[in-house]
Amino acid sequence: MNFTRRTAQLLHEDHQATIVVIESLDQLIAKSRKKAPDVSDPAVLRTLKNATGAINEEISSHFAFEENELFTRLEEMGDLAIGDHLRGEHQALLPLGQQVDELARFAIENGFTDESWAKFRNVASELVERMFVHIQKEEMALLPALEDLLDDEADMELSTAYSEIH
Repeated sequence: MNFTRRTAQLLHEDHQATIVVIESLDQLIAKSRKKAPDVSDPAVLRTLKNATGAINEEISSHFAFEENELFTRLEEMGDLAIGDHLRGEHQALLPLGQQVDELARFAIENGFTDESWAKFRNVASELVERMFVHIQKEEMALLPALEDLLDDEADMELSTAYSEIH
């Protein structure tokens, strides 16, 4: 999907990068349903490292930017529903992302036990499922709304601000 507004395009690109990471996590989970994966396997290690980086990035800057810069603008224009709904999803995704991050970092350092793998698998599976749905909603509702909401000046200001935090 291509957007005419740079802000929407930057968010879309972030979504695409996040999808790559969560698909990788999903594949790791699918391959290791019953037995914990070996973190010395370069593919497993790369998936875990990519997950921690992407989760931190998505949670810390992407969510905050949307909530502080975009939802507020939509609300000022009278559209309360999108921001309220997505903010609620952020609140559900945040603790899941933090848990996956912590569990992945622990596994990178110590490997997985059957118990730690089961916990990681369950939390990561929920994060993957919710993140796919969340991104789809933003792609279908938030980004098109930005196309209509932003003028050239606001788009330049927001896209510059977003680029600086990435």
